[in-house]
Amino acid sequence: MGKQPTQGQKKTKDQIAKAASQRSKQTKKKWTKGRAKDKLNNAVYLDNTAYKQIETQLPKMGSLITVSTVSDKFKVNGSLARRCIRHFAKSGLLVPAGDQNSKQYIYTVNAQVVAAQKAAAAAAAADKPQAQKKAPAKK
Repeated sequence: MGKQPTQGQKKTKDQIAKAASQRSKQTKKKWTKGRAKDKLNNAVYLDNTAYKQIETQLPKMGSLITVSTVSDKFKVNGSLARRCIRHFAKSGLLVPAGDQNSKQYIYTVNAQVVAAQKAAAAAAAADKPQAQKKAPAKK
């Protein structure tokens, strides 16, 4: 409220005007600093390279696969992440973890399918003839 004049003294009009002008020059206190969150630049379409990357990396993500984890890791939109999860669940790569809710998809990797894929890849690598190593050229 400001200092009150001592008993018997009154402020003059000049003093009142000076105090008012100083009060208006002060800035008002802001409650927050107004930190702006960075805008995410997530993809809204999948091309072949992104699909292949998701297909190979999704089984390696671990035991918890949700829309947010897929969206964060592969930089895709949330609706696209839901579509990917549904697609891979239908193909058998993902299995639901517990009871499902329409609002939150929680899946895990189907270990049997992943083991079968690894075995098939190992068999394909074993069937390929090994390229013979060339002897280093003599100088």
